Amino acid sequence: MEPQRKFKWTSSGTSNKGNVRQHNEDAWLDMPAAGLWVVADGMGGHQAGDVASRMIVDALAQVRPQERPSALLDDIEDRLNIVNAELFRRGQAGDTISGSTIVVLAAFAGYTVTLWAGDSRVYRQKGTSFEQITRDHSEVQELSDQGVTAGAESANVITRAVGGAADLALDLELRELRDGDHYLLCSDGLYKELSDVNLAMALRGQDARSASRYLVEQAMAGPCSDNVTAVTIKFRQDT
Repeated sequence: MEPQRKFKWTSSGTSNKGNVRQHNEDAWLDMPAAGLWVVADGMGGHQAGDVASRMIVDALAQVRPQERPSALLDDIEDRLNIVNAELFRRGQAGDTISGSTIVVLAAFAGYTVTLWAGDSRVYRQKGTSFEQITRDHSEVQELSDQGVTAGAESANVITRAVGGAADLALDLELRELRDGDHYLLCSDGLYKELSDVNLAMALRGQDARSASRYLVEQAMAGPCSDNVTAVTIKFRQDT
């Protein structure tokens, strides 16, 4: 049997309200000790969006390392389901209508697992290879899959979110880690400002802290009409 490969990593996160918004409804989590990273993009306006994204991050900040990957994933999903139920209950009661996209990256035993709902994204860069791991849960993506060009009215319509329905539906993607992998978690405020080419260039050759800061700075050099958040993680095989 091939021996299990071990990895070490460094990570960093940066967020800004952007050039137009008065408040930042994004929230993020950088927990390298637990091998856990999160970006949540709140929806529903100031206070409502702030609350939703912060509830997610506060809940997942309580996650602790587990011996079994399945136990870690169960813990993450259980905590997200609790937040989803509370946000949905508030919406049904008329207290507030809010929700949040969510993207989670967990690392263990030579693999990463990505969980997500909404249109926040995870990318992976290695050498000249750059790929988007997540697939947007949005009306624009659904229409594109059908070969239909989306109109302006579909631009900001999200089809899945924490708090959007009684039952939370998360997609999951398992990837084998490779030496030199550089991952990016971000809200839509980042990738709507920067092309894939620019995202890849920012990750290539930079450490995690420099990359996250540079990405947000580059986004804010443009119109940056939305909140913008970038969390980057660089993996190295432990020899």
